[in-house]
Amino acid sequence: MGRRIIWYDYESSTTEAKIDGYFDRLLKYIPSDVVGLWLAGSGLIQGQANDGSRTGLLWLLFVAGLVFSFFWTRKQTKEAGKPTAWQQILLSCGSFVVWVFAIGGPFAELPFYQPIYGSLLLLIYTTALPLLPPPRVSP
Repeated sequence: MGRRIIWYDYESSTTEAKIDGYFDRLLKYIPSDVVGLWLAGSGLIQGQANDGSRTGLLWLLFVAGLVFSFFWTRKQTKEAGKPTAWQQILLSCGSFVVWVFAIGGPFAELPFYQPIYGSLLLLIYTTALPLLPPPRVSP
C-alpha cells in the first residue's frame, strides 16, 4: 500500500488497489513517522535542555519537523505520470502542526495556550480531514 491517497479508480496503478476509504485517508494524511520524530526529539529536549534553551530547541525541532513532513510526504506520494499530490502534502503538514499543538510543544509557552484547545482541535481536525472532497483532476 502506497502513501498516496487513491480517490478514483483510474488512479490505481494495479488492479488490486482500491479507492481509499475514510480510515485509509485518515492514516495517509497523518505523518505518523514525523510525529514519532517529534515525540522522540521533544522528549530528549525536555529531559536534557535547561529552561533557557528548551523553548528555542523545541521551536527549532518544530520547524525541522514541518519541513521534513513536507518533503517526506511529497516523496512518499510521488508516482510516475501523476501530478504532485499538493492537497495531501499540505494537509499532512497541517496534521503535524495540529498534533504538536495538541501535545503542547513550543506552543505551550504562548500566553493563550490551554491544553483543552489542542485536544479539541485535534479531535475536530482528524475527524473532518478525511471528509474533505478530493482534488479536481481529470482522468
